[in-house]
Amino acid sequence: MALLSLLYMMTTVATSVMATALTTPYVPPSGCTSAFQLTTITTIYGTTVTTITVLASDATVTGFSACQPSGWNSGSTTGLFTFSPAVCPQDWTYYEMSSTKKYSAAYCCASGFDFRAPWYALPTSALSPACARTIKSGDTTITALLATQTDTMGTFTEGLIVHRAWHVSWAKSDTASMSPSLPPLTSGKYLDYWEPGQVIPDGMFDHHNGRDSGGAQGWPPEYYFAAIGAPLIFAAFLAWGGYFLCHKRRKRHALQVPVNMELQTK
Repeated sequence: MALLSLLYMMTTVATSVMATALTTPYVPPSGCTSAFQLTTITTIYGTTVTTITVLASDATVTGFSACQPSGWNSGSTTGLFTFSPAVCPQDWTYYEMSSTKKYSAAYCCASGFDFRAPWYALPTSALSPACARTIKSGDTTITALLATQTDTMGTFTEGLIVHRAWHVSWAKSDTASMSPSLPPLTSGKYLDYWEPGQVIPDGMFDHHNGRDSGGAQGWPPEYYFAAIGAPLIFAAFLAWGGYFLCHKRRKRHALQVPVNMELQTK
């Protein structure tokens, strides 16, 4: 699917109504084109100030709604593009797939985008949670509306392309009517990301007594060591050091007592 078609499925507003079902991958109509705004953000690291060009969605463009699935703007108060029961759009990647005893949920990002907490300030809070993609000079050229000037076009050649992540959820009983087939998620299972067609072996990434079986997409055992084991070792080291110093001081004081007593008797 073309980059512009993928990025057209974005938003900038929020409402609070029941989420709509989307049980098959959404594919935008062939006539859909770009709907972006071109803006900039400024980052400061120490004394270094950097300006980054950002290409973001623009729901005010004429025809935007016609290129979205039904219910795209009727999600919960947490934001738009919230569907249930639902699957991600065609060729998109599932991120942070997790489950409870009753429901499973995931975020969706367009192909080539990553679902990560941005280290930069987004142009608008309506883009959060965000999917981001870094474009290097020479990769592509996109013409878009400038966010600061009405009906004025600008050219995007490098920077960040950001779109709001979709949020989908489903119950185990919903999977029979959903396509593609989603990996079975037992309670407590977590996958960092999953692409349709990828096979997940039974038991992989399950949490057992707070521990994950490991793997590139789960929580490796070394993470638990870094989060739990290392602090405990450090605390034990501090306790041993405190005991050693205290014991040394007491020993030194014990050696000084006879001398002081001898001086007082003279």
